[in-house]
Amino acid sequence: MIEGDNLQVLKLLKNGYAGAFKLIYIDPPYNTGDTFTYNDDFSVPEAEYLRATGQVDDQGATTSRKETKGRKHAPWLTMMFPRLTVARHLLRKDGVFLASIDNNEVHHLRLLLDAVFGAENFVDMMTWRGARKGDAKLMGGGQDYILVYARNKSYLAENDIRWREKKDGLGPIYVKVDELFEKYGEDYSAATEELKSWYKSLPDEDPSKSHAHYCVMDKRGAFFPGDISSPNPRPNLVFDWKGYSVPKNGWRYELAKMKELDKDGRLLYPDSKDKRIQVKRYLREHEEWAPASVFYRDRRAASGALKKLMGAKVFDDPKGTDVLARLFHAITDDDDLILDFFAGSGSTGQAVWEQNPRDGKTRHWVLVQRPEKPDETTETGRNAVAEGYDTIFEITAERLRRAAEAIGGGLGFRVFRARETGLAVEAPVVARAGQGESAQYTLMLTQAGQPPVKDGASPDALAWEVALKASSTRLDETLTRTEADGATVYTFRNSAGERLLVCLDRFTSVTAAAVELRETGDDTLVLRGDRVDDALTLTLAPRLRSKLIMLERMTHEVSI
Repeated sequence: MIEGDNLQVLKLLKNGYAGAFKLIYIDPPYNTGDTFTYNDDFSVPEAEYLRATGQVDDQGATTSRKETKGRKHAPWLTMMFPRLTVARHLLRKDGVFLASIDNNEVHHLRLLLDAVFGAENFVDMMTWRGARKGDAKLMGGGQDYILVYARNKSYLAENDIRWREKKDGLGPIYVKVDELFEKYGEDYSAATEELKSWYKSLPDEDPSKSHAHYCVMDKRGAFFPGDISSPNPRPNLVFDWKGYSVPKNGWRYELAKMKELDKDGRLLYPDSKDKRIQVKRYLREHEEWAPASVFYRDRRAASGALKKLMGAKVFDDPKGTDVLARLFHAITDDDDLILDFFAGSGSTGQAVWEQNPRDGKTRHWVLVQRPEKPDETTETGRNAVAEGYDTIFEITAERLRRAAEAIGGGLGFRVFRARETGLAVEAPVVARAGQGESAQYTLMLTQAGQPPVKDGASPDALAWEVALKASSTRLDETLTRTEADGATVYTFRNSAGERLLVCLDRFTSVTAAAVELRETGDDTLVLRGDRVDDALTLTLAPRLRSKLIMLERMTHEVSI
């Protein structure tokens, strides 16, 4: 879990996580047109945003898509644009991007995502129906949306990748079927009639009602009579079967399979040879389907669950972990990475933890949250401050600590905080009146001769900064410290056994021997150029070649 501005963090993650995440889910702050807290220096110019979303052409001329009230939306959208652009590069080729959004920005965000991901990679706009607004004057409302984009939709199709989730409402159906077996025994006609009546009695919002076509019963349970014709014409599927009318495209199954289905009692024969045969499709054998585009979940349950976990209402409108968990189950698999760079209350992290034991998978998450202060003009903000939380990040982290304890299983996470760089950044040399070229050159050399790191920089933080910026190091890698000859060497080791070694102290041959540098290409060494002798550099360079990295403000040549 990372505390910091999410754009800065996303850029830091590019080396180690490019093409690494299977799924990115975000629930960004909704734009209400009021003051906006993300007016940062990283927003793209409005002109660039307008070009990207097709509101002006390459020559700057206005198109028919120009916003008439763009000033309300521009700050929010220019904040989102660079973050989405970087996030796209973090997705795998089969990766998926999900964004929760409300009515205010759904149409603008879709245009923006079309520009970033390509309109051809749009998958769906899911509608999350919640409780109706009690004070609505015109329409009941109460719905939010989840925009779904693929990193490469063609790749998903070419590899026949399918998203599946378990159907809702199966439990009550199975209970009813068992009840009918006990009541009617082998009188399946009577059981079927009562099952159909039971489905009709259910309210429209009941998830069991969406399976009302599974309304016929036999000894195996509830089924529906399915079509047995082939969706596409295939000559090998056109054959005579007991004299019944052959479908136009042929049967759905080959002759051997038809014989198997017939022997197993899975074919339904009509009372006339010119009518179609049907196949029994049992509910227990079809418990999964593609995620629904429209679903209902009362958000008050999520608010209540979070309040109970935290002991007070410290966050408004958290997303339900059950909804997120189902999406993660449908789209991701074992060992997949999930990113949420608007972590908010931390629902994404808890949802991953809750889903893993349900389907026996081991997914991992990375969450990013700004250290913004709770809004004390709201009840939840005042509650958060009263509970001792100085920032939203602290609420997020505490929620996940409590969730980990409640779920059990030894769950945990690392906490990182994005801070000002510990590396020295060159200040521009500005010509002053009366200062000649020689004086400017001397000033440049003086600056270049200064240490490459700032005074007082934390060695631990600097080691992580260098590792993330100079290599493909990830946040979950094993880190060890070795003390030798007065120097500390930080060793990052990945799952492949490759090591990145960072030493910010004086590095000697004794230190090199202590860390057992390998010449196999599996070790990368980062040293401060002002704290290693030229003689040792000449010894290390042929051994490590391009995997010797020197931190210097100005490169200098080392020769025999």
